[in-house]
This record gives sequence, structure tokens and C-alpha cells, in this order.
Amino acid sequence: MIRTLAAALLSLALLAGPGHAAGPAAELTAAPDAWRLAYDSMDGPTVAATYTPDATLWGSVSRERTIGTAAIAAYFGRTRPGVAATSVTFGEYSLREVAPGVAVASGLYTFHRRMADGRASADPSRFSMTFLRGADGLWRIADHHSSRLPAAP
Repeated sequence: MIRTLAAALLSLALLAGPGHAAGPAAELTAAPDAWRLAYDSMDGPTVAATYTPDATLWGSVSRERTIGTAAIAAYFGRTRPGVAATSVTFGEYSLREVAPGVAVASGLYTFHRRMADGRASADPSRFSMTFLRGADGLWRIADHHSSRLPAAP
């Protein structure tokens, strides 16, 4: 009896493993893309709207934490002399709901800049984002860390 129960539990565990687990809900999988679209807009308040009111950002070009949507709006809305456009593309990353209403994404993304004179640059970076689902059902970033990807050894 115990062997049969153990075998049944093992079978259920294997069926529920990573190969068969349901992925994150569509609303959650859309959250990183919503941030990307906001970032591409180069509009600080638009980007800040993807964060919780008390969010913390460790930005790639800041030596200190940026806390709250007003400060985050200023960070992303800052003047970038000579920059005509910015964008970000996601590379490989994972996204998982770790508790009801709490999700974590981490991986790679690349920041792109197009200068007014036509030059372009790219900064490969790594990130982690913690998302919280609000009472309105929207996922927003509560904590975001971004840093440049070190050069290969």
C-alpha cells in the first residue's frame, strides 16, 4: 500500500514538473514587454507607470538607488544629450510567479541608443525585476536591478 502510494505521488510530481507545468499567466508575461515599450518611449512618466508607487530601481547608470515613481520618472526622463532614440531588447530571461501576486524575472537585455548624428551603440546588460500584481490586476515592478554585463574573460 505504501509503495503504491509513493509510486502514485512520484508519478504526479513528475507530471507536474517543469516539462509539464503551466507557464505564467498572459497578464504576467506581458509585464516585461510593457516595461520595454514604456522604456522605448523615452518618456519618464510612461516608464514610471510600470512601477509600484514605492518601487526601488538600481539603474545601470546610477550610483544610488532611485525610489518611488517620481524619482523613477526623473531617472528615465533625464536629458540624454545627442540621443535621438533609445530602445531595449530582451535576451534570454526567466519569469516565474513565486507566490500569488509576486513574480520574479531575471536575465539579459541590451540597451540601444541611436544618436542624432546616426551613430548607434548597444550596452549588453543583466537585470532582475520583482513584479507585484495590484488590486487592479496589473503587474508592476516593485524592485528592479540593472547592471552592465561584464566583458567575457
